[in-house]
Amino acid sequence: MAYQSLYRRYRPGTFSEMRGQEHVVMALRNAVREDRVGHAYLLSGPRGTGKTTAARVLAKVLNCENPVDGEPCGTCDSCMAIDAGTSFDLHELDAASNNKVDDIRDLLSKVALGTPGRTKVYLLDEVHMLTSGAENALLKTLEEPPDHVVFVLATTEPHKVVPTIRSRTQHLQLNLIPAEQMTALVREIAADAGLEVDDEAVGHVVKVGGGSARDTLSALDQVVAAGGVTDIDTSTGDLIEAVASNDAATALAAIEAATTRGVDPRRIGERFIDALRIVFLVKMGAPPARMAEPDAEMAARFVERLSPARITKSLEMIGTSLVEMRQAPDPRIDLEVAFVKICEPATGGDAALAARVDALEAQLAQLASGGTVSAPAVTSAPTAAPAPASAQTQAPVEESAPAPTETTNRAPAPIPTATPPTDDDGGPKRSKPADMARAALRPRSGGDGAPSRPSRPSRPASERRGSAPPPPSMRNHEPEPADAPEPFDTNGAAETQAEQAPAANPIVGGEPTSAEVSEPAEPIGRDEEPPLEEPPPDVPADDPVDEEPASTAPPSGVTADGVQAKWAGMLDGCSTPARARFLAGSVVGLDGPTVQVALPSEAQRRRCEKYVAEVQQALSDTFSQPLTLALIVGDAPAPAPSAGGPAPTATAPEPAAEEDVDLNDLTDADVGSSTVVDRITEAFPGAEVLDQGDP
Repeated sequence: MAYQSLYRRYRPGTFSEMRGQEHVVMALRNAVREDRVGHAYLLSGPRGTGKTTAARVLAKVLNCENPVDGEPCGTCDSCMAIDAGTSFDLHELDAASNNKVDDIRDLLSKVALGTPGRTKVYLLDEVHMLTSGAENALLKTLEEPPDHVVFVLATTEPHKVVPTIRSRTQHLQLNLIPAEQMTALVREIAADAGLEVDDEAVGHVVKVGGGSARDTLSALDQVVAAGGVTDIDTSTGDLIEAVASNDAATALAAIEAATTRGVDPRRIGERFIDALRIVFLVKMGAPPARMAEPDAEMAARFVERLSPARITKSLEMIGTSLVEMRQAPDPRIDLEVAFVKICEPATGGDAALAARVDALEAQLAQLASGGTVSAPAVTSAPTAAPAPASAQTQAPVEESAPAPTETTNRAPAPIPTATPPTDDDGGPKRSKPADMARAALRPRSGGDGAPSRPSRPSRPASERRGSAPPPPSMRNHEPEPADAPEPFDTNGAAETQAEQAPAANPIVGGEPTSAEVSEPAEPIGRDEEPPLEEPPPDVPADDPVDEEPASTAPPSGVTADGVQAKWAGMLDGCSTPARARFLAGSVVGLDGPTVQVALPSEAQRRRCEKYVAEVQQALSDTFSQPLTLALIVGDAPAPAPSAGGPAPTATAPEPAAEEDVDLNDLTDADVGSSTVVDRITEAFPGAEVLDQGDP
């Protein structure tokens, strides 16, 4: 008799001889014992796990003459015929090659025929290969077969079987056999067959089998025929060692040695991924159940040398290279480049960055454990040291003086008002001439604008200045800051705010008025000095005292004519509203750093006051020195402005009241009274208009 391979010679003949499939064995044996065998079963699982074997054992026990506890006897004629493959009760059909409609129709035409045994079993292997027509042809008979017929469908890819077939069967899944059970099976078969194999050979065949009994026994046949393990592939271990030690040369040499022996580059990558996956599972505390001894030894050797981040990145890069190999002219290049990127962090892109981060974290952890890592110094702005307490307590009150204020070249800013409307570009929104006219006339016509109020007449200069020096008791009063900004109202009514403001300090700049000299001021912080008396009846208590410091000399190189010469050019750099309002003014004089600008009317002056700060800044920038503006009406000169603040406006008599205009009476100009041809003819006197029909 010819030699028979080990996996055929030692194929299980009973349910109890099957290894690693206890759940399937229990389901089938109980069904036979209790006479509850279904009409169709679907057995799925990896190759070499016992699908066909389970179907044949089921066929034997269903036709066995002397079944014992759900197991076939194995000695009757039916059992021996099934083992020999000559039984008419078991019909095996390879659906991969008989997958057409005609093949299934021929099978179904013989289903109703009787057989020598009690049950006819149809075994359809690789049922997922059936065509759509063949599957539909099988459905009806599979759902309601004759009473003496049992269908057993086997497949390695159950997800490809249509749901209509799966729903008509009992689905039993077979698993890969664990390494421990496979090792015991190999040793039993080697002892029964009289084979001399050592532990190295057993571990090798179990690793090659990968949980498949057929693949493991085929590898055992090969080892026995070769007289032992003659060619153990060490490229996988060398590759993992290269990754652990960042040695690209070792990785390239291992790939070259494996390809020289005829191993496909894709197979090299797959073996590496399988071995590194085991190391990863052991590292994460979840070792696989089907791990052979060589795999366990390799995992123990590298589990402490590889971090989880390094392992996962290596798996990703090698997996990507396996995908790219499908279209590569030379698959070795993709595999070699991937290993170089893994082993050389400087060329690995994201892998290099991850390796550098791991190295830095390790260094930081080492430094932190030694207590040498310090937080970066935080620098802050220096603060002024407080004055000594002795100096603060010994300073006399009489000699204390207010701290000098910082002077700037900029004019005081007006009081913040509501944000003006802006256009789409973010700049100030320009109003139409008609809208501007309505806004100007609204206060006089009873609109929403604030009504115009006459300005209060200012007191003569003779009443505001005195020649006598202040008494000693008044020297302790702190004067008002000379550069305090005077607020501007948006409608130009600065006088309104002057009325609402509290009374000014009686001493400005150290020079009291005549009334103030005769009436001593109330001392501050000194009880021994007499209080101030009430002001005379002719001077209201709430009347603010205007400030008028001594005028200073005009700035060097600045004259009224010079400012007038540069007036229009300076306004070109201002905003359009400011330029439109100040073009009507003219420079009429210069009082120290104050430029006096005459405007045609009081209404024009109020409109210009909104843009005084902007024009003052442009004027100061033009002459490179601080200048201020004083707005007057007509040609009358204005009094000098207060130091550091905007110049007070001249109190000219209020012009005659303008005629009240109803806003509803304003109408747009008639632009259709003349045609374009008429306007062109008016622009060119003597021109002759020719009709289109004239020659």
